Amino acid sequence: GCGLAGVQQCAGMGVSRIVAICSQKNDAFVRQHGATEVVNYANDSELQSFFSENQGKFDCVYDTATCSGGGADYWKISIGLLKKDFDDKIVGEYTTLNGSPGKWIRAMSGKQKEHETLIIMDANGKDLELIVQLMEQTKAKPVTAIFSFDKEGIQKGFDLLKSRRAKGKIVFDILPASRNV
Repeated sequence: GCGLAGVQQCAGMGVSRIVAICSQKNDAFVRQHGATEVVNYANDSELQSFFSENQGKFDCVYDTATCSGGGADYWKISIGLLKKDFDDKIVGEYTTLNGSPGKWIRAMSGKQKEHETLIIMDANGKDLELIVQLMEQTKAKPVTAIFSFDKEGIQKGFDLLKSRRAKGKIVFDILPASRNV
């Protein structure tokens, strides 16, 4: 869901090249939400070709897969995708939602590497209002799988979460069906 939200925001802000790395079965889905290219992570030669052919071509890498529980680790190979200046110094930005213990320690101690950011959420009204404004401006719509807040619904929701195949966010509807508006 966080990767899809990033794709939607980039598309809404007019980013010209948005590359999604996902399974082949999600190709049409991520393109529908704004991706301009799709790389199939299950096809090793396709994935390796993408990384080797795109060294130094990106302003930003937004990584939602590394250390997210599925074994993916794109950090080291993604850094090379970032643009560099004339002195061969990175000018692009690598951002991730997850990371190794070392990345977490650096982030928590305020010593993240330059041009590498572990995103740490700080839920507050001001930031949430900004997210709503950005979604309205870009006409992004959250993708959700909604389950009832009962034993069966909760089980289905958690089964989907554990499958690592959810598209978008899993939401539990806590209002009884008779009270839903």
